Amino acid sequence: MLKCPAFVDTHLHLSLGGEPRENARRQYDAGIGLVRDAGDRDGCLEGLDFSPLQVVRTGPALFKPGYYGAFIGDRRQVDLEEKIVSTPAGFVKVLLTGLVSFDEYGVVGKTQWSADELEKIVVTARRHGKKVMVHVNSDAACRLAVEAGAHSLEHGYFIGRDTLKMMADRRIYWTPTVAAMANQLQDPDGRFSAVQLQIIEKNYRRQLEMINFAHEVGTPLTIGTDSGSYNVSHGRVFFQELELYRQAGIGREDLLNMATIAGWEMLEVPVDRWITVDLERFPASDCVTAAVEPVGATTGSQGGIILP
Repeated sequence: MLKCPAFVDTHLHLSLGGEPRENARRQYDAGIGLVRDAGDRDGCLEGLDFSPLQVVRTGPALFKPGYYGAFIGDRRQVDLEEKIVSTPAGFVKVLLTGLVSFDEYGVVGKTQWSADELEKIVVTARRHGKKVMVHVNSDAACRLAVEAGAHSLEHGYFIGRDTLKMMADRRIYWTPTVAAMANQLQDPDGRFSAVQLQIIEKNYRRQLEMINFAHEVGTPLTIGTDSGSYNVSHGRVFFQELELYRQAGIGREDLLNMATIAGWEMLEVPVDRWITVDLERFPASDCVTAAVEPVGATTGSQGGIILP
């Protein structure tokens, strides 16, 4: 049994897929101690108490009218700097591209911001002590986000190997959210055609290949589920995401670090919840055996799990 920091989900949406506080409870019951909410509808999470779960809120995301993202975007008629300053935590969510097409492999929605505009967002955020997380797909758009100085890339479908190497060199985090794609194959409402399901499968399998490559070259990886999106349930999908990383070839100890220490360090939040994990069963959903107090336990600056 290993004593370690609680799990961290670095990308989800508490305002989607159910009542926000109930969604938070499901996260906590799964052994998760910290989450980053990656954009909430109309700022509806403002003032809600999610304790004992720690929630880092990005608030409504930055997007351009007429492009993808109005449902979680900041639609106020104020200047960009005011939107950045008013984000509720140290992270600004930017929507750079649209969604991945299920009709044509490799196609994604339009890019919203130019290189100069995105760099200006990053510089402005940095001036106000904030970091930028970028919703992005396609290798060209991922490269744009990397060169602009983003702190993390979210989703990143069709990202290329050279871009991942750049991210490793610059210590830019990647949150692949692969379960959110793979879960669409279940298609409980019969939304997709046979051709679309083939494209969905091809999308997620390529993402697994890139996760493996990212790990090999040292791109910092964290675990984000995109919980709240269609057919992505709060709480239990975290273990599905972990299992997909295992399928990508990530070993248990490295994966446990990604699911725990990497998330706390990325979000720069002091650990306030500790769990015990059966490493032989990890990442099965019953691998968490108990919540424990943080007496004498700590995390090392180079990662890894240190027992009391």
